[in-house]
Amino acid sequence: MPVEGFNPERDLTAPSLYSLNLSAAQHCTLAWVEDHGGLFDVIPVPVETVAEDCGNSVSTVHEALARLEALNLLVRTSAGLYRINARYYFTLHPELREMITAALTDPPVTPDDRARAPRKVSNTDARRRRTIRPVS
Repeated sequence: MPVEGFNPERDLTAPSLYSLNLSAAQHCTLAWVEDHGGLFDVIPVPVETVAEDCGNSVSTVHEALARLEALNLLVRTSAGLYRINARYYFTLHPELREMITAALTDPPVTPDDRARAPRKVSNTDARRRRTIRPVS
């Protein structure tokens, strides 16, 4: 079976939130995680605080977290911390997806012989080294 190449539209996107039929509590919980830095880092999600901020019950927030985790919109670490799936972020920001695509498909930057050679000493530095200064 042939191996498919990298396809940014397939590999860096997620279905739209509209198509996932999220409840209001799930939208609110996802927005809470996003607003508190969950896009770029793993964060603790205190259920009582989220329930109070979103105006939901604690059990509703637990159900929302479970559904968001089952949909892979939220990724839970072993320590019980959460972060938002990066594919969701790239779906929201197609211009960044294009930049990542270019970074993953462009050839790597490779040093040539000149880059590996010792650094050339400037004429001024060479003259300073040749100057004999008396010790006082």
